[in-house]
Amino acid sequence: MSIQRVTIQSDYPLEGILHENNRNAGVVICHPHSLYGGSMFNNVVDALEQGFSAKGFTTLKFNFRGVGKSEGVYDEGKGEVHDLLAALKFLREKIDKNAFILLTGYSFGAWIASKAAMLDKSIDGLFLVAYPFAFYDAHEIKSFSKTIYLIGGMYDDIGPVKSLLEFYKSISIKEKYLKIIPTSHFFNGKEDDIINFITENVIISSQ
Repeated sequence: MSIQRVTIQSDYPLEGILHENNRNAGVVICHPHSLYGGSMFNNVVDALEQGFSAKGFTTLKFNFRGVGKSEGVYDEGKGEVHDLLAALKFLREKIDKNAFILLTGYSFGAWIASKAAMLDKSIDGLFLVAYPFAFYDAHEIKSFSKTIYLIGGMYDDIGPVKSLLEFYKSISIKEKYLKIIPTSHFFNGKEDDIINFITENVIISSQ
C-alpha cells in the first residue's frame, strides 16, 4: 500500500494523488466545480477516498484542468470529461486488467462522472454524491445499466432531495442504493455518514 503524487496526461498535465491498495478494484474520484473553489482537497472528496480505501479499492483523485497545479483552463464540462477519461486510463494501468472499477464524484464531479460513464461502457458502477439536479439534467444516466449509488442532502438546494428521489424511483436497474443525510450541499460534519455508506453498501463484484 502506498500513496503518491502523480501526473496524468490529458490535453494538459493534471495533478493527482494515487492511493494504491488492492489491484482487483479501483475508483476515480471527481471534485466539485472548478470555478467555485472545487479541488481534490475537499471534505467530501476526502471522505470518498477514505471510504473506498477502507473497502480495499485503489483510489485516484485528481484536479481538473485549471485547478491547483493542473494545467489548462475550465472547459464547461467537455474538457473535464476528457480529463476523467484520462485519469481512468491512468488508473487502469495500476490495477488488474479485469479489476472492478467505479467512478465517483461530488456535485459537479458527479455530473462529470455520469457523462464519462456513458462514454465508457466498461465501468462497473457510479457513486454520485449531491448530483446537481438544479443545474444539470440526469436523464441520460437512466440508461446506465450497472450499479448506481446515490447520496443526497436533505437540505440541499443545488441537488434538491425531491429531484433526487424522483430520479431514484425512475431508475429501473435492480442494483441501486440511496442515502439521504440531514445536511446541506456541503456535508460539513457529515463525512463519516458518507464513509459508512461506502463501507456498508459497496460490494466488489467478481469479474
